[in-house]
Amino acid sequence: MGALSPLFFAAGLAVGVPIFLHLFQRHQTRRVSFPALRYLQRTEREHARQIRLRQLILLLVRVAVVLVLVGAGARLFFNGRGTAHPPTAVVIVLDNSMSSGLVIGEQRVLDRLKALAIASLDEASPEDRFWVLRAGEPWLPALPGGAAEARLAIEATEPSDAWGDLASAVRRASLLVSATELKHYEVHLLSDLQRTGFPINGDQPAGDVPVIVWEADEDTPSNGALTQLVVGGGLPPLEGQRSEVTITALENGGDTARLALRLVVNERIRGAASVPPGSATSVGLPPAGGGWIRGYADSDPDALRADDRRYFAYKSRPAPTVASAGVAGLFADQALSVLESAGRITVVPIAGADLLVSAEGEGLDGVRPLGSVLVIPPADPTRLPALNRRLADAQIPWRLEARSTTGDADLSGRLLPEALSGVRAREWYRLRLIGDPINGASVLVEAGDDSWAVQGQDALGRRYLLVASALDAASSSLPVSTAMLQFFDWAASEWAGLGGVASPHFAGDHLSAPRTATKVRFPSGEEFDIDGTRMVRGTGSSGFYTFLDGDNEISVVAVNSPVEESRLSPLSSEELRSQIGREVVVVRREAQWSRNVFRSRQGPELWWTLLLVAVSLLIVEALLAASGRVGRASTTRAQSSQKPVVDAAA
Repeated sequence: MGALSPLFFAAGLAVGVPIFLHLFQRHQTRRVSFPALRYLQRTEREHARQIRLRQLILLLVRVAVVLVLVGAGARLFFNGRGTAHPPTAVVIVLDNSMSSGLVIGEQRVLDRLKALAIASLDEASPEDRFWVLRAGEPWLPALPGGAAEARLAIEATEPSDAWGDLASAVRRASLLVSATELKHYEVHLLSDLQRTGFPINGDQPAGDVPVIVWEADEDTPSNGALTQLVVGGGLPPLEGQRSEVTITALENGGDTARLALRLVVNERIRGAASVPPGSATSVGLPPAGGGWIRGYADSDPDALRADDRRYFAYKSRPAPTVASAGVAGLFADQALSVLESAGRITVVPIAGADLLVSAEGEGLDGVRPLGSVLVIPPADPTRLPALNRRLADAQIPWRLEARSTTGDADLSGRLLPEALSGVRAREWYRLRLIGDPINGASVLVEAGDDSWAVQGQDALGRRYLLVASALDAASSSLPVSTAMLQFFDWAASEWAGLGGVASPHFAGDHLSAPRTATKVRFPSGEEFDIDGTRMVRGTGSSGFYTFLDGDNEISVVAVNSPVEESRLSPLSSEELRSQIGREVVVVRREAQWSRNVFRSRQGPELWWTLLLVAVSLLIVEALLAASGRVGRASTTRAQSSQKPVVDAAA
């Protein structure tokens, strides 16, 4: 039960008036006994019990009248399933990730979710407050507003190609409603409930916040998708070289039907093949001239079209020029030798090199302006002072220090190059930034809680990449793996700004702009200026993101849909509470959605009923009071009609 005007309960203090009158305002009379009236006293004692009972009932009726009037004035109501509800804060988590573009029957999943969100708004009152969180576009702000603003946001929502982190979206929604000043709040989760959207950690992101969840009652169809595309085995083809593209298809349960593939390069079909689910195939890539090469592999469309195409881009160019200085170690020398033998790099003197591989900071003073340098530390920590002096002379604002702790760690980081994926560091130095970050100084790779690779520019525009481990087998697993070749090839081509096959990027990732880029062109054709952070956000569409310096193309990045979104298996009903929160209401039929949202509903108000009860009680009170006066009058008349008899003997 609730009250719309709870302050009126203060009027309930008026119940003290009839109680006070009953206890302290009785009529006091002086008793005088006459022998002739003693039989009347006996009669009065016989009726005293009835009189006290009537007075008690009269007191209770008067108190009840006051309480009923107070309840009517406070506008009492019972909680129920009526149409009205108190002001409520609602966050609508609308899942518009890539999988919401799945077509079931003749309707997209997102269209069905949007219809349910509109049904929530149809139940809203003017006092409600709404936020709309798009799980497929987490970079967008969620602004509070009324039902009208929320309706506009929902109607404008379209599927993105990004991953929907539903656990993070629910956590963000619970924080929003918990911070509101409204007493009632809840979260409406409208999603296909993909299992991949809830990382298994059991932390129940909603906690005790009520969450109304939509769970579709139909089976999820199978999905054919392309999940990976690799050009040249990870090494980009050079100008005039033939290569190949390896394409992997999504595993699809027991389905063994092969997917037909087409390879399109610069808008021309260059090859075709077929691949069974869960397997890979290679398609030849013809030689190309200089410049940026764009292409994609395409399969026949199915119910989820967004994952039937994978994009790639690389720059066809002559082999980059590389120089080395100092003693980088056996593994580094062999890797550079293999790349030179394969025609991947050309070894030149320091002054003419695109990239200098500098052991212990040797040769830094000879790097040409706008050149690049890869700095490798020594394995012996006693040689760090000499390296730090050379870094200071080159105006590189980082210093290396020996660590006091030991232990292994996998290399990680949002910008981790593909060549370093899976590499494990065993020994490394601590990288310390001297002064304020300048010229784009940033952490590229991490090892545990420490920085492992940092990058930036010096005052002359020379780009530096500084790693924290020596390139020997004792320091990391990099030297003894094929990743060593890919790492040097990546540093000489992509990182040095000459172009190559970039690390895989997925819709929703932040893209780091090249140092000379001023604008970026999205797949839609829209162009945006690069801001001071040098990061491009809002990459919700798959396709090519082209970085420009004026009208000149600097770099092209291929962005694809995340593989997680292609796996459509949903959470089971038993898993919902453990993966969402403790106050979960699951709705499986569209007709029941409107009846389950706004859980703190009120039934009809009781003031009219309470007024009728008050009138009835007043009538009862009047009848009881009147019967008491009639009884006292009859007793008085009976007493006055009696004549005292005088005993003659007395």
